[in-house]
Amino acid sequence: MKLLIVDDEKLTRSGLRSSIDGEAYGIDTILEAANGREGLKAAKEHLPEIILTDMRMPQMSGVEMAERLRDLLPDSAFIFMSGYSDREYLKAAIHLKAVSYVEKPLDMGEVREAIRKAAEQILTNSLVRRGRDARDFVNRSRLAEIFTSAGSFSLPEDVSLPEDMRPEGSFTSVIVKLDRSVDINSDSLYSHISKRLDPLLQKHGLNEVFLLKENGCCCLFLYGQKHSRNELLKLCGQIRSVFADFKPAAVVLGDSVQGIAHAYQTYASAVILLQGAFFCESGSILSNTEEAYVSRPILSDRSPEFFNALNKDDRALAEKIIGELKGQFAPPSRLLPSQARDAYYQFFLQLKKAARQAHLKEFLEKGGRSVWDTVENAENLEELHQELLSAAGDYFEGLAERESGAEAGSHMVFTIQDFIRENYQNESLSIKSISEHVKRSAPYVCTLFKAETGLTLNQYITEYRVGRAREMLSDPRYKVVDVAVSVGYADVNYFGKIFKKVTGVSPSEYRSGK
Repeated sequence: MKLLIVDDEKLTRSGLRSSIDGEAYGIDTILEAANGREGLKAAKEHLPEIILTDMRMPQMSGVEMAERLRDLLPDSAFIFMSGYSDREYLKAAIHLKAVSYVEKPLDMGEVREAIRKAAEQILTNSLVRRGRDARDFVNRSRLAEIFTSAGSFSLPEDVSLPEDMRPEGSFTSVIVKLDRSVDINSDSLYSHISKRLDPLLQKHGLNEVFLLKENGCCCLFLYGQKHSRNELLKLCGQIRSVFADFKPAAVVLGDSVQGIAHAYQTYASAVILLQGAFFCESGSILSNTEEAYVSRPILSDRSPEFFNALNKDDRALAEKIIGELKGQFAPPSRLLPSQARDAYYQFFLQLKKAARQAHLKEFLEKGGRSVWDTVENAENLEELHQELLSAAGDYFEGLAERESGAEAGSHMVFTIQDFIRENYQNESLSIKSISEHVKRSAPYVCTLFKAETGLTLNQYITEYRVGRAREMLSDPRYKVVDVAVSVGYADVNYFGKIFKKVTGVSPSEYRSGK
């Protein structure tokens, strides 16, 4: 519970704050304001349950402030303080349903008693209201759920229309797509809607029933006074401001319909438009206009061209192609989010493929998420685009690091080992063929490989071939001569000598030992 103290005398505010044991009354926050204007601003921002205010203050009196807050805070308790005990001020306090009227100079015992009474009243009213509001909320939520269901409109016996809802009236759906971090089951979200949104709509002669869906959407159905499309669009801007704390990704305005039987149609039109939110900036307002249906030609698949740019270490070209990829999905467009995700997914796969060929181990292990998780979890096109740009940047930085310092040597050894794994079955595999593959001299390659691995190139080739031979000898279907040829030895006797030199036993003895 919050208490707001409004008084133009700083000593009075300080004295009250230090003398009030908020914990004893269930008050966890005590706020201050120096005059009615500041008090009005603080009350709108913090929504205090109890307001202890002086009557006479510069800029705005306590009475005027209370009158302006009456609609915003209908359940808050006001306690007035004044050194002027004339009838006019008493009448104002009574008219505004003040809990107490405390004369100055203040008697702190009287002030504490007034706060105690206010806290009890707030608690009692809250319990009564919760019971009433809970029943009303369940009824309204079920009604909103019916509006989101296709088929002919039918009202169950245990669901009733709100008293102010006319079946033949105007209905308009507004979907607020909330940030994915928002807990849609939080009490603060429900409280926020009732305290901030309802007063806003009432100013426009509207009311609502709403439903919070598991996909993070608040589905509102506005009913009441009929409004033009432009008026509703302006209202959507105000609704977006109301939900600002919950970082709305989009606010979507459905088509207005006449008659409760057509409520699903306004919802369906908003759901269709919601798909376009993926391609718009966060917080965009979407409405059904002709521009929303302009079709753009889909460019051919450019992921192979992107792969070639990666292989050539051409960062400028790669980023240009990424930019053109995004351009084909720019709104207005009929394209679906799934089409954008699929296109970006192909680019991510090409990036992974290029990284594997370039042996960028750190790049491949970075992040911990699968490619599809990265694509699927993107909230909108811009986020997906930045993910791809960032990944491409990491790829090119990895290439640059690999080509500098000791990293270059490690990469070359990795390339040599990969070449041996792909060509060990070839009898012509040699230091010469390896040197030609990495475009370095044979002495340089031999020295580098020995320094990095501790083995000569011939030792590594031999041990790799023997290791593969062991695997094949474990399978009785393969003859020794077949194994020899499969690992690059045309002479089975020479293969036997090499195998025994490495393992200590002949191929036949190795097999029988298994």
